[in-house]
Amino acid sequence: MNIMETIKHANKILLISHINPDGDTLGSSGAMSFFIEKQLDKPVDLFCVNQIPQNFKFLNLEQFYISPERLDLNSYDLIIALDCADMRRTGIEEQLLQTRGKIPLINIDHHQTNPMYGDLNIVNADTSSTCEIVFNLFKKSNIDFDKNISTCLLTGILTDTSYFTNAATTSLSIKASSFLMNQGVSSKEILESVWKNQKLETLKLWGQVLEKLHFNKKHKIATAIINSQDKVDSNIFEGFANFLTVIYEANIILVLTQIEEKLIKASMRTTKENIDVAKIAAQFGGGGHSKAAGFSLDGQLQETATGWKIV
Repeated sequence: MNIMETIKHANKILLISHINPDGDTLGSSGAMSFFIEKQLDKPVDLFCVNQIPQNFKFLNLEQFYISPERLDLNSYDLIIALDCADMRRTGIEEQLLQTRGKIPLINIDHHQTNPMYGDLNIVNADTSSTCEIVFNLFKKSNIDFDKNISTCLLTGILTDTSYFTNAATTSLSIKASSFLMNQGVSSKEILESVWKNQKLETLKLWGQVLEKLHFNKKHKIATAIINSQDKVDSNIFEGFANFLTVIYEANIILVLTQIEEKLIKASMRTTKENIDVAKIAAQFGGGGHSKAAGFSLDGQLQETATGWKIV
């Protein structure tokens, strides 16, 4: 049974977005939610360990969202993880492992380091985004691209290609976006909702971090440190690593963020053809794409007289 047939035969479906959700995981989950509820007339929930960020409220996904406190995996007969590079990114890896052999898991993703952890997998690292994979799946299945579905899918493609400016952009992603815009979706509205809505306080915080930006001339690595004092909420520095790729002499952009007291998130970016940051991330248990990847570290960022260190 293929993925669309599996979805159509299920009675109650759970969709999972990854921790610290972005436009691609929410867009792909949202498009799938609207399709399942409106066109298949089946109950569906969207789960994420974090709340939906304010700048993605325009997707109208709250109607599907189920909070971690109310989650009961055994109440579903199908689970779909979207844009989760590995099971850890779901935030509920242990619970999912307990459902092995009981509840089918579909894995839809575009990260090259994805280990194919699902019972059924659609993983294509050549696509711009998970939303582009879902778009192709829907297009092949001749489903109706209504405005809600189209808005969700275009949001994921635009945000994961940094609005057609990064290496993930292909002629196929632009062609898919053109099709979605022809369904009445405004790329300008998405851009203004997701990106062009920054507060003055946000830019000042970005300025504080930029002031401390360090450049290693030998290895040509630009490093930004975001410690607990710099953070107002978990989404304040969304897109910051992508922004730093404007530093033309840097081979690698590294952003280290203290997301919890003893947990550090590392985000890496590169625009250089001969550098694969996913291979670097894999050495630390992380993953991603050749030009955008990340990993987590246990520890705390501490400033010293000679610079920052992890303790």
